[in-house]
Amino acid sequence: MVIKRLQDQLVVSKDKIKKDPSKLGQAVYDILNKEQQVQTVEQTVDAMTPKYFEELSKAVDEGCKKFESPFYIVVQRKKETVGGAIMNVLHHKYVTRQTKPRAVFLRTEFPNADHDLYEVNSEKGTMTLVYTLPNAQDSKTILKNSEMYDPKLVEWIVAYNQGILDPKVIDPENVTI
Repeated sequence: MVIKRLQDQLVVSKDKIKKDPSKLGQAVYDILNKEQQVQTVEQTVDAMTPKYFEELSKAVDEGCKKFESPFYIVVQRKKETVGGAIMNVLHHKYVTRQTKPRAVFLRTEFPNADHDLYEVNSEKGTMTLVYTLPNAQDSKTILKNSEMYDPKLVEWIVAYNQGILDPKVIDPENVTI
């Protein structure tokens, strides 16, 4: 539905853009200068959900081929501005990895992104959402209005702020037996 609406707004057709990529800038400019239809958050989420799970499924398949079980998938979500305009676009990046990334690493290295961390056990055929961690600014807003959000999301943010979202790393050099 959303993609159809965007396609309808194109002044320059997709076929012309494929033949002449220089037309892309003009197409973006034309779209941004047209009055945009209002879209609710619910409509946005409904439009994003199938693609999110399709891409997540691809990441699981990729991870099963490359990594031993368990492995991890980080979905990094970031708001980006298109063409310097006020219009925001959500960009998702799916990263498969063997090791579990620490939340503090994700927040420090990618401070403007939200992160969903999944653990995939390909031997058992399970995938578990370990946590969702919004960026620092969104986390502050969520905590100020915690009653409006899912309690589990609030719990993950509080655990991160208390330094207990990640398990403690044990230094093998300082272990006493």
